[in-house]
Amino acid sequence: MRHKGSKSYEFITKRGNISLTGTYYHCSCGSSKPISNLVSSGRKYSRIANELVLRHTASGPYKEVSRFLRQDFSIHISHESLRRRILAVSGSIRQNRDCSSDDRKWDEIAGSKLYGYADGVLINVRREGWKEVKLLRYEDDACSKVSHRAVLGPIKQFGSLARREAIRIGASKAKDMTFLMDGAEGFHRHIKSNLPNAKQVVDYWHCCQHIGECASLLYGENSKRSNRWRSKYCHVLRDKGPKKLIRSLRISKSRVASSEDAEALSKLINFLSRRIERIDYPKLLAMGLRVDSGPIESSCKTVVQARLKSSGMRWSRQGASAMLEVRTALHSDLWEYAIKDCA
Repeated sequence: MRHKGSKSYEFITKRGNISLTGTYYHCSCGSSKPISNLVSSGRKYSRIANELVLRHTASGPYKEVSRFLRQDFSIHISHESLRRRILAVSGSIRQNRDCSSDDRKWDEIAGSKLYGYADGVLINVRREGWKEVKLLRYEDDACSKVSHRAVLGPIKQFGSLARREAIRIGASKAKDMTFLMDGAEGFHRHIKSNLPNAKQVVDYWHCCQHIGECASLLYGENSKRSNRWRSKYCHVLRDKGPKKLIRSLRISKSRVASSEDAEALSKLINFLSRRIERIDYPKLLAMGLRVDSGPIESSCKTVVQARLKSSGMRWSRQGASAMLEVRTALHSDLWEYAIKDCA
């Protein structure tokens, strides 16, 4: 004896939602699935609709995106379904991006310079407070290829991710690789252990920020003497190098009267002394290398802050990690490969 049931699917396309229903028969001999398993419903995404939904969901709040998809494309998806969609595809995107297939390597970097950048952005995580997202950016010398990755977790995971991404894009073919970052020792240690052949450069403007902080302590914030002192020593660092700057600062320290001023100068001297090889800007510029980390500052705003740090936003750790996976893929040059087979 056969029992008849129906099974329906809702296909989500760029033209809107299309519902299709089919009739299925089930034999009661006991060797086939129960009729309850056949009478079910589900949703399928066409390839174009999947990319459309992911792009929109990764670009704005879930409720707004749900309304825009309904108004502009007649695609009816609740904001909760959009959230689940991001969670569902983020794992596939990560797996596709970690693939080291030769056809996805950057041929443009063969024999040229490759630049890596690292920085952190704080986001609000529920029940945990403000947590740092470690953002990674790779780009070739001509800025024709860009790749972003992010980690919401320990700095150790970031170092491993930087190594895997370097392998995936074919960094071994590059003439040399240079990492630019701020003065954080955590990034320095893990990049050194995972990518020992990469040159490391501390962002020039980050050093200028430390010089400016010292100037404010010595002469007052935004005073004329403070601005002149900061401008003078920033130029010394860029034109003469860190050793010349440290000698000048030690002479200044020997002449100050107060212990507070001496402490401020000692702090700056210690910061520079521990990073001499990474802040030798005359030598680095002579080698034709970049010395500023402007691209990663821009990426922090466009990739992370624009979506995960709007007013009042709080994220679960799982939801934030999933959204970061989609956002970094969206702002990379392998977006089509990343979302392949995710429909």
